[in-house]
Amino acid sequence: MSLALPTTALAIAARNVIDAELEAPLRNHSLRSFLFGRALAAAQGLRAGRDYDEELMYLICALHDIGLADAADGDQRFEVDGADYAAEFLEGRGVTDERVDIVWDAIAAHSSGLCFSPVYRRRRPAAIWIAVEGIGADIGGAPDTLAPDFADEVHAAFPRLGGIRALADAIAAQAIAKPHKALPGSLPGEIVRLRHPELVPTWNDIVGANGWKD
Repeated sequence: MSLALPTTALAIAARNVIDAELEAPLRNHSLRSFLFGRALAAAQGLRAGRDYDEELMYLICALHDIGLADAADGDQRFEVDGADYAAEFLEGRGVTDERVDIVWDAIAAHSSGLCFSPVYRRRRPAAIWIAVEGIGADIGGAPDTLAPDFADEVHAAFPRLGGIRALADAIAAQAIAKPHKALPGSLPGEIVRLRHPELVPTWNDIVGANGWKD
């Protein structure tokens, strides 16, 4: 399986963005996610250009954590900030078709279980769920579905450098600085709750504070 990355103008521009804006552990995670996603798709008999748009899948993977970069750090969850940034990135390069919404949808929802739903897979383009499968493989590991030699080659090209613990540290640091970005039930909320439970309200806290006196 090749380690080659897409070389379209958009793909190169996205790589330049993550090279400039993301720390190495997050950047490498994004690129490994693409390579793992493409390999998992191939193992399912899915071919780029026939079954999914490889450039689109790459853009999703490359930019899915851009919300953790200072350049995209707004006042929403990092996934939504990142989705907004990615949409502006595409629009700023003349992309105004459905690809903008596809990338936005994928990045905004990538940390939820929604993308793994069979219904979601039927209703949304394959580039989304292939990208999310690649992201999930890099987070949870996929020793039974990725050829060991290929995984070793990917890790040699794009080392883990702390891996997903470094990703969690980045999510936590951003959310601790802006607690409203760690909504209860969200990935940032769960990471912060495990590390600083006093910063994230529980379900009982939310119900107890509602205006209906439930």
